[in-house]
Amino acid sequence: MLSFWYGNVPLWKSYWLIGELLNALVLFILINLEIYLFQNDYIFVELPYLDFGRFSIISKVIFILWTVYITVGIWRSAEKYEGTIIWIILTLIILCYRIFTLRLIIFN
Repeated sequence: MLSFWYGNVPLWKSYWLIGELLNALVLFILINLEIYLFQNDYIFVELPYLDFGRFSIISKVIFILWTVYITVGIWRSAEKYEGTIIWIILTLIILCYRIFTLRLIIFN
């Protein structure tokens, strides 16, 4: 996990395996925590859309920390990427959007 944080994982692995697949697994776990541990029934009402504003504070903190972790790791991998520049630009745009959407959690 430290090699990911410092950007020593190839960009495609950082983005697709950690940033997308592992991120989906973390979201799945957080949703199940909300439903079964915190008895948050609003999750069922709003599926397939997620209203992070209704998540518990514990889930919000976990999600914010997780998002910062994967964003920094992918960003650093993009900085070390030596391939076509379009992949670097697209990755950084997507990461900026990911951070921008954190405002839904922080300010909700």
